[in-house]
Amino acid sequence: MRLIMCEQQDLESPEVKISYQEMTEEVKRVAGFVRSVSQTICCKKDNEKYVIPVSDIYYVESVDKKTFVYCEEEIFQSNYRLYEIEELLSDSGFVRVSKATILNIEKLTGIKTMVNSRLEAMLSNGESVCVTRKYLKEIKEALLRRNGR
Repeated sequence: MRLIMCEQQDLESPEVKISYQEMTEEVKRVAGFVRSVSQTICCKKDNEKYVIPVSDIYYVESVDKKTFVYCEEEIFQSNYRLYEIEELLSDSGFVRVSKATILNIEKLTGIKTMVNSRLEAMLSNGESVCVTRKYLKEIKEALLRRNGR
């Protein structure tokens, strides 16, 4: 894949054009990433509203029918249900890791096996999230897509 960048002074905002011969998983992944750069999720914290860039989200978790959005250092609440956020972010590198959690694969640094035969996803901010073995296949596929294999 080649990257061609061209400065144009007459553009009001950047635009990205993807030319391809065939729609491959790699092309879909690049398109999803480009979309996610400007994609946001509306959240709230302490009765204030925030617009969170998708690229800042580490994972999203549902607890007691409430949806929480975890960023590097802050936690927000969303009015979306977990499955709605999963649908919104599925092309942006998010993958389900348990019944109650979806994870930004770009924030994943590794997966380790725990002594009780559970798995733990290690994130780039030092946090960890439990991974259900049921979703391990989806995580592996997402990692392979991310690494271009």
